Amino acid sequence: MVLKACDRCHSAKEKCTFAGDSPQCTRCRRLKLSCSISRRNRRIGRRPAAKAFPHGQMQVWSAEPQKHQDESGSRDARGNPSTTPSRSTKARYPSEASEVVRTLDRDLSLAMGPEKLLASPTSLRTTGDAFRTVLDIEKFSVIHMPFMWGPSFIPVAQKTVYGILALSAPTLTEGYLAFLGLMTRYQRSLVMRQDEPDMSKAAMGLQRLRSVKIAHDYDAACALFLGQTMYVFNVLTAPFSSSAHSIVRSSLMSTKQWMPRLIRIPIMDTITMTPILIDTIECLAHREIPIVRLSDTGRIIIDRYAGLCATLLPHLYDICTWSHAQKREVRDTASESPSHIYERLADIEQQIQRWAPPSPPQLYTDFTQHEVLAMVTQASVYRLAALLVIHRLRYPLGIEDEPARFLASGIFSELSYFVKSDATKSTALPVVFPLTLAMFEIEGPGEELWEQLAAFTVQNMSAVRLQGFVKQVRAARDSGYGGLWFELVDSQLHVAMPP
Repeated sequence: MVLKACDRCHSAKEKCTFAGDSPQCTRCRRLKLSCSISRRNRRIGRRPAAKAFPHGQMQVWSAEPQKHQDESGSRDARGNPSTTPSRSTKARYPSEASEVVRTLDRDLSLAMGPEKLLASPTSLRTTGDAFRTVLDIEKFSVIHMPFMWGPSFIPVAQKTVYGILALSAPTLTEGYLAFLGLMTRYQRSLVMRQDEPDMSKAAMGLQRLRSVKIAHDYDAACALFLGQTMYVFNVLTAPFSSSAHSIVRSSLMSTKQWMPRLIRIPIMDTITMTPILIDTIECLAHREIPIVRLSDTGRIIIDRYAGLCATLLPHLYDICTWSHAQKREVRDTASESPSHIYERLADIEQQIQRWAPPSPPQLYTDFTQHEVLAMVTQASVYRLAALLVIHRLRYPLGIEDEPARFLASGIFSELSYFVKSDATKSTALPVVFPLTLAMFEIEGPGEELWEQLAAFTVQNMSAVRLQGFVKQVRAARDSGYGGLWFELVDSQLHVAMPP
């Protein structure tokens, strides 16, 4: 007979019941969690005085959810872990996801107490170092803010990263530590600093990404998060490499079948939206087809990096599809006819002209005025950039330049208004792609706006490297080049084309 609640139900203050002789309580068995009663009865008498932490792991880091999930996860007829979600799992997933999110929220709240925080070392070597950085709101903020519009996105991002690290530490740790160490060099506030990038940990992180086995939702979330951290590491440490995109595509390909489930969970937006945006923008430049076409989620997504562009992304995917068909048409006479391609592009153009970013009530209550302005600006310039891409798929450089300059001027105008509103309040400005397209068409305003990117870590590094390609496109146009600028990408663009 069980005389007390199991450890998990006790910490969550939930009712704990056991059915028959089962070693697991009803709640732990339903959530596929381990069930144990290892805690000792509370000591009677005065509470002892606080002492220095002993060596080893803190309790919140010893939950071992990875092991528990592996032991009780779905299995196929041979007893092997299933690699695809079953129907029964799909049916109960939303409620179970809510339980997991609430549990993570409670654990994070407990772990964030001041008595739990240790001084973070300047060298990041262990899983404990990663957890301490995530759990310290100041350290987490200064490192991750370059990938968020502002502080309103920090609480959800912190909870999400903590949850993924707790569930997938063996896979994620090396790559995430390499990312953390690198970003300490670019932080605005000198909370912590590491001198040199840890290339060995980054290499291990890439190896983990290539060999990751996805059997659960958190495995997929881990792969997506690891992919984007390794993308950032590559962009910042490989000055003239275009391999960063392949890292993101690898993570998206390995998790594609899990994406329809992950995008239904709002807390996963922190993980899912950025790689989809990165892949889509790179494919626009290279006339390739993105891995994922974002489907309708039935809700309004307001993302830390993609902002209000979630409903625009499917249109950008469609542009990539027909742009790729046009690219093949030049090489393959059996491909789509040019007239059919232009008709489809005209249909997409009309849809984009009618598109407007969503404006739900929570946009103005959950986010600051400047965060809203930044997201609306990004949505506006991406809409204009999409129209400019379609125009330049129809007309090579030097032909129908006036409509292209009109769209480019619109991009400059939107960005100039934002900059004058005090852009220093923002911590991220993912508008490199629209600004680059506008600079192909008009020389002058873009150079002034480009200087404003100096305050934004990843965007500034990418923009500096793209300046050479912009000059090459302009030189080709001035010398009478009569092709599409997309045709110069394969031979002359040797750096990443970030959002």
